[in-house]
Amino acid sequence: MKIIAHRGNDDIHKENSLEAILNSLDQEYVDGVEFDIRKTKDGKFIINHDPFYQGYLIANTKLIKLQRLGLNSLQEVLEKVNNRKIILIELKSQLKNKKDFKALYKILIKNNLNIYLCSFHFETLKKFKQIYPTIKCGLIIALKKDLKNNLKIFDFISLNYRIKKDSKIETFFWTINTKQQLEKISKKDNIITDFPKKIYNIIYET
Repeated sequence: MKIIAHRGNDDIHKENSLEAILNSLDQEYVDGVEFDIRKTKDGKFIINHDPFYQGYLIANTKLIKLQRLGLNSLQEVLEKVNNRKIILIELKSQLKNKKDFKALYKILIKNNLNIYLCSFHFETLKKFKQIYPTIKCGLIIALKKDLKNNLKIFDFISLNYRIKKDSKIETFFWTINTKQQLEKISKKDNIITDFPKKIYNIIYET
């Protein structure tokens, strides 16, 4: 079972921030981090969960403006990672043209990291995997009906812990924050949590 820090949470820094992500990766009890990316107006990728930031719609705002407001680009974060722990990246935007796919791919492979790319957008993820098969890709599943999608084309899935897993595919369950939630899943699966240290202590009873 691998423990993944949801949005890089480390109980110290702002979630999805460079500081939180890097600090989480430095902890022995963390096996990886998860964070969200969105495409900017100029085709770059910024780290943020919501579509808006400080009143600006990210899809309609250039990267440099968002950086001046305090957000970090995907590229600058990955360039500072110096280990092989899991980097689970949730792609919030739908990508429709080859230029966008290529731009993301070039960032993901640049630093030889352990990248896992996931998204709710089935068609976007499917196309990305077809074009760049060496990148690990996984569908995020929030509803049981989504299990009917063709999961065989992916390397893993990211699954709501309330949904019962029915395949042997590598799985990241979200969001596991309590002992009760932890008991609902197999020890063979991975977990995404807002409280990595707390969950680590529960697992190993320290």
